[in-house]
Amino acid sequence: MPPLQPVMQPLLQVQDLRVTFNTEEGRLTAADSVSFDIHPGEVLGMVGESGCGKSVTALSILRLIPSPPGQIANGRILLQGTDLLELPVRELRDVRGDKISMIFQEPMTALSPLHRVGKQLVEAQQLHRDVDRKQAWQIGEEWLHKVGIPEAGERMFAYPFELSGGMRQRVMIAMALMLEPQLIIADEPTTALDVTIQAQILDLMLEMKKDDTSVLLITHDMGVVWDVCDRVVVMYASRIVEEGPVKDVFNTPFHPYTQGLLKSMPVLAKDGERLPSIEGQVPSLLHLPSGCNFAGRCPHATDRCHQEEPPLSSVADGRKAACFYAERWLSTTVNQPA
Repeated sequence: MPPLQPVMQPLLQVQDLRVTFNTEEGRLTAADSVSFDIHPGEVLGMVGESGCGKSVTALSILRLIPSPPGQIANGRILLQGTDLLELPVRELRDVRGDKISMIFQEPMTALSPLHRVGKQLVEAQQLHRDVDRKQAWQIGEEWLHKVGIPEAGERMFAYPFELSGGMRQRVMIAMALMLEPQLIIADEPTTALDVTIQAQILDLMLEMKKDDTSVLLITHDMGVVWDVCDRVVVMYASRIVEEGPVKDVFNTPFHPYTQGLLKSMPVLAKDGERLPSIEGQVPSLLHLPSGCNFAGRCPHATDRCHQEEPPLSSVADGRKAACFYAERWLSTTVNQPA
């Protein structure tokens, strides 16, 4: 009998996360019962429509939810067994940037408009690494070159507002990657970049994966998920509705929402054929329906779907779905992107 292989422990475990916001219209739940793991060297994709809870989940990992009006109402976020939600602020600061780096959707929220790019890159390194200013400056310049910024040496002396949106995004990416953290949280990291630079940035992330760096990649681009992710989490109206290995989810999606997302991809449409769409609107997080949040848009919903909330449960090996009738789709196949 061959020896048992050791089970790799997750780097990050998000358990039953619930995030709420107080608004003038009432309290809304932006993330509800969200649970997932990320293993060392794994790229986990997180997809779903705008407002479904992806960014809120990502910000919660580093306790960056603005409070008030936001609140992490429930859950645990374990980094190698340490609950980040219980850490004193001083210890949490050591985690941010060092063990976990985040690439924000809008870099101007993370870059100081009052300091030159080079100074910010140097300070980020000296805060977490034992390097002198000359070494840190050189490393910063090298990383600006790696992320495709022309004349990197001159850009080190620029202020963020003197750069284009795409360049600012690349500065933010360089700042996140140069510290070689254990986990990179990338929230739509390549949205403002052209296709060539997108590919370059994604290749850099995959290169770091060889050193067991993990990535949580939040994106709307299902093609990017197919190309670079190992597993994918699909969110809808604050909840996870499906999870599994990318190729399995793309080839055999269990949840009707995932099926709708994949069928609406332009690469899957035939010439002259109108793209399928998901009928209806995402429900307001202030007034979520009883039962399944997707029931009002689902062509297969039954009375049970409108009355009971389906739990996220195992459907097949390594696969989870929040649908009472997931086994119906075991024979359904959606062609993967080219």
